[in-house]
Amino acid sequence: MKTYSRLVLFALFARFISGTSAAQDLPAAADLISNYKLHERSIKVVEPHQTSKSRYSYVEYAAVPMDELLFRMFGNEWQSADSQIVFFAKDGYRSAISSAKLTKYRAYLAFARSDTQAFTVDNIEHDQKGIELGPYYLIWANLGVEELITHGAYDWPYQVTRIELQRKNSQDKLRPQNTSEATRIGMLDTEKYCLNCHSIRGIGGQKYPLDLIEASCRWQENALKEWIEAPSVIKPGTVMPALNRMLASEEREQAITHIVNYLSALKNEQPSPCANK
Repeated sequence: MKTYSRLVLFALFARFISGTSAAQDLPAAADLISNYKLHERSIKVVEPHQTSKSRYSYVEYAAVPMDELLFRMFGNEWQSADSQIVFFAKDGYRSAISSAKLTKYRAYLAFARSDTQAFTVDNIEHDQKGIELGPYYLIWANLGVEELITHGAYDWPYQVTRIELQRKNSQDKLRPQNTSEATRIGMLDTEKYCLNCHSIRGIGGQKYPLDLIEASCRWQENALKEWIEAPSVIKPGTVMPALNRMLASEEREQAITHIVNYLSALKNEQPSPCANK
């Protein structure tokens, strides 16, 4: 390994163990492949943005292996049990994915379609067509993997411009003052389904500017459940999607209940975050 490469890895490791993040802005695809000595692959997937329970959509993408790229960027530290990889998109969307998931399943960073068609996707949940995916789109080799398919489009960020290696220390800020097993599950479901676009106490995405605790102060519990269940019914044209419709009905209902209970626990803390809202 060249001396400068060792120095880069050492610097990244020093920042990582100190609790700070190591970030990499992504260059153009040709430079990414050349600089990191990657091999392009053609990966066929069940495209979750265009898939429903009754109709599967298949697309083949040109991509590079995510594990190889992460190793070139961050060395072995990305596989640490207390690490997560955070993908940042142009519009403020943020997807934090644990090293455990990236180790368990095969993920790829796509930069084009293999069939030379436009690098776009139709998002049936948003009723939007021709959404640009570039410069990069995180995809998963989900053919025949039921767990990945039922997770829907979560953890499939597109328009990715930046990747960070972080330590998983955010949950301290997300825990309510009084934590029960129910609120713990709700916290995990909120992280999984809500904090890509929303944020709580500075943790999460930046698509929606208002802190999710403050936003939930405006809702009674039953109304909030209805909103998460079907936002477009309550507000036609909203960009907020319904919570993952690929889940079984009972599992989906439980997740919504967990999220609402967790947000209620945060709202009921003292001093009240909802005062004067």
